[in-house]
Amino acid sequence: MANKVIDHQRLFQASSKPLWWRHPRSAFYLYPFYALFAVAVVGPLLYLPNTVRGIKDKKN
Repeated sequence: MANKVIDHQRLFQASSKPLWWRHPRSAFYLYPFYALFAVAVVGPLLYLPNTVRGIKDKKN
């Protein structure tokens, strides 16, 4: 197994991108994270108008 430390060091230090975008596979991790984060933030905000008006969820 080859030691890739020097290669990775060159890759990370030569790039001007933000640290979390420097690795070639970072998009595979970041895009799903951003999508889940957006759903987690926007989902509860959809119920905010009902909360402000005092409308409670119907219990069946």
